[in-house]
Amino acid sequence: MRKEGINLEQVKKENKSLIIKCISSNGPMSRKDIASKTSLTAASVTQITTSLIEDGILKELGACPESTGAKGRKKVLLDINYEKGFVCAISIEVEKTTIAICNLRGDIVQSIKKEPCIKEFKTQKKLKPQLFLHDICQETLGLFQSLSDEYRNKLGCISVSIPGLVDKESGISTHAYGIWDSPVPIKEMLSGELPLGVPIIVENNVDAFATAEILFGAGRTYDSLLVIKWGPGVGSTIVVDSKVYQGRHGKTAELGHFIIDKDGPLCSCGRRGCLETYLSSGAFGSLLPVDDSLDIFARSIVNACTIIAPNRIVLYGGLFKDADIREKLISACTSYDPSYNSNRLIYTTLSDKESYIGPVSVYSASALF
Repeated sequence: MRKEGINLEQVKKENKSLIIKCISSNGPMSRKDIASKTSLTAASVTQITTSLIEDGILKELGACPESTGAKGRKKVLLDINYEKGFVCAISIEVEKTTIAICNLRGDIVQSIKKEPCIKEFKTQKKLKPQLFLHDICQETLGLFQSLSDEYRNKLGCISVSIPGLVDKESGISTHAYGIWDSPVPIKEMLSGELPLGVPIIVENNVDAFATAEILFGAGRTYDSLLVIKWGPGVGSTIVVDSKVYQGRHGKTAELGHFIIDKDGPLCSCGRRGCLETYLSSGAFGSLLPVDDSLDIFARSIVNACTIIAPNRIVLYGGLFKDADIREKLISACTSYDPSYNSNRLIYTTLSDKESYIGPVSVYSASALF
């Protein structure tokens, strides 16, 4: 049997990622504390962090006293340099589209006039895709022009998220449920109207938000998640070993398209009786009583988790903003299995950035890790 040698470059890359994730999860740290947390040698930590500082990914914050040790000894804290670059995040949702220019942590940058660089407006689903994308480009250019020259030069990417199936390699939205019925070459259309000299990436909206949870939310503590978005439809994806799972043809945990009634209403996916047809913002509480709808939702969650066994189920989206609805859903889940309580089903900590943090994080993951 042929033995494969150790890929030193891959090990180095993994160690870099380990250090960045360690700082991301714990906040500013000294080299000594990083070595202790990661079990890397002090020499390796020094070598890798020096390289990361040279690349602008880490920065030194200055010295602070050691909590223990020799009197007067100080340690230098390192932190992630989230100002290394900016990203223009474009989040196209069924009801609302958001454009925001942010740093790599999702903090919105300010214009020359000290105004936040963010625009939100209604998604014009009745317009032809090229016309609506033209409007998006005009708004994007307006935000870009409002930046200082220094900030313009730091723009590193235009990152787009959209519901439904996405061909990430070509940047095509193949089926944006509830928005467009046919494939739309988003990357190609934006490239033609946004001559900003930066790459354009396109990602499914729930996968993008799951990336945000990995970098800035529950994923910093748990490496296995089921992420569920509710409102106006039901979207979901799973995180395994701190990575968004990519299924066949880009499909992943399509909880909203669990068939619960083969003779039920026609769904946007083309099938009948999907969970989403009963739980969409327009149908919730109208086809079935609210408690019955939540019971079906809870049963679907518990059944799905019996198979994928995530550490935590992260809830986000417009309908989950209602604490009373969340509590009723969790209660319905516990009626099937007591372990599915408020400790296991958690509301996202990123709700204040929910409308744009997904596409920001897709770029941040590539720029930092």
